[in-house]
Parts: sequence; structure tokens; C-alpha cells
Amino acid sequence: MTPMIPDAMWQEYGGRSVSLSKGETLFDQGSTANHFFQVRTGKVKMVSYNDQGREFVQGIFTDGQSFGEPPFFNDLPYPAAAVAVEDSIVWKCGRAAFLKLLAERPEVHLQVTKVLSGRLVYKSMMLAEIAVEEAEHRLTRLIEYLRDASRDPDADRFRVPLTRQQLADMTGLRVETVVRTIKAMEQKGVLRIVDGKVHWLHH
Repeated sequence: MTPMIPDAMWQEYGGRSVSLSKGETLFDQGSTANHFFQVRTGKVKMVSYNDQGREFVQGIFTDGQSFGEPPFFNDLPYPAAAVAVEDSIVWKCGRAAFLKLLAERPEVHLQVTKVLSGRLVYKSMMLAEIAVEEAEHRLTRLIEYLRDASRDPDADRFRVPLTRQQLADMTGLRVETVVRTIKAMEQKGVLRIVDGKVHWLHH
């Protein structure tokens, strides 16, 4: 995936890279958003917790993708924590330097706007799904969103880049429900399981 902001530009505007081990927290839910972040390599999830300690994954971000933008631009606390799903390297840039970058690089400013618009569409879609839809419909909408956001949305087969647990965390379902529903969907010919991975078939 082509990064939204290339490495050379991060270095030009004073960005620094942060190394994270799998399971390490980059920032906590409720902490102040003073920096802009983009994954250089690896995978990071934004996750919030309810009063019972159950986690809900707001999103999973990989190479070249930014995250945590809304509280950064609004100078608000983070509504979720950022945790490394695997060993990762993340670019980090302070507020003043990043706002300078946006002012001097309108093409990046436009790209950030597009990313935020896409996130709003995703949030609206998932809120509606979680409120009223059954498990199969929730999983279908999430997987199709991921497919459409991939580089090759028209491919005959799309390998879902999430585990069953991650699918559960992002749809508000129990992992047992996800496993059972995926098996039922495979029997219908909607998807195929290959070496334990879910492959969505083009329709």
C-alpha cells in the first residue's frame, strides 16, 4: 500500500519513528491527542473497552495508513487506545509541525480529508449494522467494505486480512457466533476457507 505521507516527508517535518512490540500500547483511551500517527510497517488497532472490560475494535490499520485523526484535529482525548497487533513501526509528528505540513502540502491535506471522509462512511455503516442487523449481514458488510478498500476490489477472490476474533471485535459479535456464521456462509458458497483463512468470493 502506498503510504499517505512518504518517509522523506515525515523526516522533513520532524517526524520520528516509534517501534512497538506486539501487544504494546502506543497511547491509552482518554489520553490527549497531541500527535499525528501513521503506520510505517506492521499493524495497529484502535480499541475501546466497556465497563465489563469487553473490547470493541474501532479499526485496524496497516502499512501507510494513519489513525486517531479526529481527536488530533479537535484537540480532544482519544476515545480508544492504540495497540500493536504485531511488531510495528509508527511515524509520529507533533501538532505544530504536522499543521505546517498540511499548510505547505495541499495534496496531503486533500488526502487526509479523503481518509477522514471514508472513516465517517465506515462508522455510519457499522453503527447501523450493529444496531439492527443479524450476524451474517454484519460480517458481509464489513468484509465487503474491506474488499472495496483494497487495491483490487474486482478480484474474483479477496482474502480477509482479519482473524475470527478481530472480525468479532469489529462487529460487536461473540467469536463463537463469527465462527458458526462463517461456516454457514461457506456452505452457501459465499466464501471459502483456505488454510484457515477466509476468502470472500466475488459476486
